Amino acid sequence: MNKHEKQAIEKYDSISAYYDSTFDGKFTARFKSKMLEFCDVTDGDRILDVGCGSGSLLYAISQKAAVLAHGVDISPRMINECRNRYTNLIFDVSNGENLNFPDGNFDMVTICCALHHLNNPENFFSEARRVLKPGGKLVVAEPWFPPGIRHFVDFVVSPLMKAGDNRLFTNKKLKRLFAGFEITAQYKKGFVQILCGQLS
Repeated sequence: MNKHEKQAIEKYDSISAYYDSTFDGKFTARFKSKMLEFCDVTDGDRILDVGCGSGSLLYAISQKAAVLAHGVDISPRMINECRNRYTNLIFDVSNGENLNFPDGNFDMVTICCALHHLNNPENFFSEARRVLKPGGKLVVAEPWFPPGIRHFVDFVVSPLMKAGDNRLFTNKKLKRLFAGFEITAQYKKGFVQILCGQLS
């Protein structure tokens, strides 16, 4: 476990009981609300939400159809909160780069505002390709900033943060990570960017 992961665990463990009312929780709520529009599911689908946080996105997806919903997060206390709050969903501790699931297990994988916390985002995409069924869907939401603001955040704000915020993703950089997926939908407005891909 590296320094960024330890910092992220400490931060999110400390706010797990009231995450949705924090700045982070309110900021990501916009992403989750829009992301939900791209998460079409049917009865029997198996869904994995990586970096599930408070579990609110996974719960909202599970209300669309009778799905098997599974969430993972790096914060043990956040996972405990999720288990207490949503007893019909399944939650486990994982860092998102090594997913403890068999190949071809899921119909959809989602990750909302968590990719920038990972030490090697490429590992997440590799794992997503592995655990998805053929034709499975990947939905990714990440903050997007105009170039001037992005440089300020990259060089001034990010080094001062202690939550493992490793990088920002331009739309072009995010698309490159979707190797092996056909991009089926994308959205970018304000600070919200969403990309959807289907496994080739």
